[in-house]
Amino acid sequence: MHTLNNETYLQQSKLANYCRDGVTPDDLIDINKDNLYQYRRLCFNIASDIIETAYPITFSYLNKDVWEELVTEYFKEHKCQTTQVWRMPLEFYGYCIEKNIGEKLNIPFLNDLLHFEWLELEVHTMEDIEYPKFTENGDWVNDKIAMNPEHKLIQLMYPVHTTAPSEELTAKKGDYFLLIYREKESGNVQFVDLSMFYTYILENIKNGVLLKDILVEANSLFQINDIKLLKDRSIEFMNDLKNRNFIVGFLAE
Repeated sequence: MHTLNNETYLQQSKLANYCRDGVTPDDLIDINKDNLYQYRRLCFNIASDIIETAYPITFSYLNKDVWEELVTEYFKEHKCQTTQVWRMPLEFYGYCIEKNIGEKLNIPFLNDLLHFEWLELEVHTMEDIEYPKFTENGDWVNDKIAMNPEHKLIQLMYPVHTTAPSEELTAKKGDYFLLIYREKESGNVQFVDLSMFYTYILENIKNGVLLKDILVEANSLFQINDIKLLKDRSIEFMNDLKNRNFIVGFLAE
């Protein structure tokens, strides 16, 4: 609920609507209408720059006129809800989903591309999450594994994280899995391409399941029927993630 008096609130709302849609209201009070356009220009430029910065790959891929029309329509039609300017691109992503922009532009991978680009920003700026207590030494199979809590595991329909936007990418529709995490010391965001099997392992480790129990279930679920092979590959994977500073050790009792 707003705390302004009704007339002030009404005037601010009319100015805000003008900044979005460019339709000049007739009854704005105490404003120089000759300079009114500058308000809209400045607001639009700020919003456009923020969205462009958040989605550099999408921006570089789309035709300039198409991009400008898309951002203009978003700015005109969407009443932004967030009070944090840096989160505006998330609402742009939601707008594109709601309006089926990918389908309208015949770019089936657009939603995945926007999602991927947004998550890099979101993980980079996410609030710090306390790391679990852990020890460096342990047994991959029989001890609970400690991982970097500042991460996202996502599934994509298109490999936008490995393939540049193109017709070739359109033909690669399938199931793709990706680990995105923020390094503790540097704050850099890292990406790891995952198979469905390794994604299954990480999801279960996150839930506190021991690797020995995960492998028994995975051996049946994926119908591999080679528990030793699964064990060897899984330990290689754990060591790789430890070298990448995602696995931090083993949970301390």
